[in-house]
Amino acid sequence: MIENEELQSKTIKFLRFPLIIGIVFIHTNLAEVNIGGQLWAAKGQFPIHDIFRYIVSEELARIAVPLFYFMSGFLFFIHTDFSFSVYKKKLERRVHTLLIPYLLWNTVVVTLFFLAQTFLSSMTSGVNKLIVEYTVSDWIGIFWDKGDYMPISYQFWFIRDLMVVDLFSPLVYLFVRHLKVIGVTFLAISWYLGLCCPITGFSSDAFFFFSFGAWFAVHQHNFVSVFQPLRLPFTLLYILIVTIATILWYNQVEAHFLIHNLGIVIGLITIIAWTALGIQEGEIRCNDLLSGSSFFIYAYHIMPLALIMKIWTTLFKSPTELTMILGYLSIPFLIVGLGIGIYVLAQKSFPRFTRLMTGGR
Repeated sequence: MIENEELQSKTIKFLRFPLIIGIVFIHTNLAEVNIGGQLWAAKGQFPIHDIFRYIVSEELARIAVPLFYFMSGFLFFIHTDFSFSVYKKKLERRVHTLLIPYLLWNTVVVTLFFLAQTFLSSMTSGVNKLIVEYTVSDWIGIFWDKGDYMPISYQFWFIRDLMVVDLFSPLVYLFVRHLKVIGVTFLAISWYLGLCCPITGFSSDAFFFFSFGAWFAVHQHNFVSVFQPLRLPFTLLYILIVTIATILWYNQVEAHFLIHNLGIVIGLITIIAWTALGIQEGEIRCNDLLSGSSFFIYAYHIMPLALIMKIWTTLFKSPTELTMILGYLSIPFLIVGLGIGIYVLAQKSFPRFTRLMTGGR
């Protein structure tokens, strides 16, 4: 029998890889492929694909980012007597694990955009500003907010917002330590209602779920032990919520996000509970390669994903429900498999540089 603390650790380690697959699925959308200013598929043209993609990418996979924030908050404070010296050491470590990879990968992406605009202009959307025309404010924006609340490597908004909440971690600590459940509940309500700070980087997602995870660490509660008894009722509830959210979304009910947000919290607890059970009973095991490659796949996947989606559209110039669904299901796994291969080769050929790009993971 695995001890609860060890089970908690193994659950976090195991979840990293499947959650990254979920993020790749979120970013896979053939219905939005734009070549030369033209969409490959008209909006609403393939309803079966649209419903299938909504359930997988917009309901199931949307748990990934909040769960990463939850785990980050828990790991930030676990086994820590929080003090200024501890805070300073943690920030110094995050310069290497977050800030340096953040800067490097955004630099890589802007370089690739420049090369694509220069040598593969026919494959670009034609709607983005040319890199050669960038002003000083444009160059600053690509590393923080290029006008749509995203850096140029847009998946790194998560890392940006995580760095912000890490910077404010002393306030998070005081908040969850002294206000306890009341404090986390206040943040939960703010996030649930879609209330957010207008300043880029200060997202309610980051502050709520990071604080949610931090609460368990600060008050020394084992989240696996708390969540496991909820496994069966929450599974049934989650299925019901996803069904209702999908129906509301399909009928364009604006308030469907309230059901959707409830599903994220219920789904997060459910996934943790089932994963812990699988590990405890020996049905699933952590894989060091898959867990270790997760950050690299997260960091690299946007550009090759965009390229392969455009290649798919050139192979099937007249899309159908079948080609849309097949592409949606196959492309993310191709990207993930390719990422694992590149990661292994990079580790063998350029180990120090790979560690730098992945924050030492």
